[in-house]
Amino acid sequence: MKPNHKYALITGGGGAIAEAIALRLENEGYQLLLSDINLEKMTRIKGLLKGNPKFYVCDQTNPDDIQNLVQNIQRDCPQLDVLINNAGYTKEGPFTNQSLKDVNRQIWINLLSPIQIIHGILPLMLKQGRGSIVSVVSIGGIVALADSSIYSAGKFGLRGFLTALYEELKNSNIKVSGVYPAAVDTPMLLHEALNGGTVLNWINAVQPPDAVAKAVLQGIKKGTVEIYVPYSDGIVSRLVAIFPWLMGKSSPVLKWYGEIQKQRWLKSKGINQIIN
Repeated sequence: MKPNHKYALITGGGGAIAEAIALRLENEGYQLLLSDINLEKMTRIKGLLKGNPKFYVCDQTNPDDIQNLVQNIQRDCPQLDVLINNAGYTKEGPFTNQSLKDVNRQIWINLLSPIQIIHGILPLMLKQGRGSIVSVVSIGGIVALADSSIYSAGKFGLRGFLTALYEELKNSNIKVSGVYPAAVDTPMLLHEALNGGTVLNWINAVQPPDAVAKAVLQGIKKGTVEIYVPYSDGIVSRLVAIFPWLMGKSSPVLKWYGEIQKQRWLKSKGINQIIN
């Protein structure tokens, strides 16, 4: 560590959203630490940065890996300023088609691992009297969709945890935020499009990764408890969360429109048909 430097850890550090976050944080003067299961992807992002980020290989379905990550951060960077829980995973399809491995993988990556990482990092922030914790959640943590039951379960749980933690820490100098994006233009969304993911992802315009990165920066600076990307989706999703039957009533029309928008999005990428 170098005196007077700001340090930020980004999990899921090899993905498209992590790339956008890393670029913005580097411009803000942060020294970056990236963790991901895939070292090659993190190395690719390094080529886009001016600085020299530190890498940690971590499988967030493996409790031992998670604890090793926490211990390495505690050793290497005890004055961590920002923690960004960005790693996420979904396995699309009906619940009855999910194996126990599919179930456990989604719950570990989307819920248990971010909680455990926060549990290890928060004491460092409390000791230094400052810090920001931002978790990239999902609109799927507010509105539960068919064929995304386990993903929604994990994201609903993470939202509840963050809200409670925000209340616990609101009188400290530790900021806690959740970022709730709708569909984001990432390889994961493309995979869903080609493998039977819900067409409701495409009801509204697909957001660029940098839109999420902007929201993350807002969370770091202001500590807003919930940030929606785009904001309009936050209004609609909270309404549906209060009256969940609204989704079922409007589902046929929404699916019809979502399918049209999905096909347009795929065509914009040079894909003219879905291959299952």
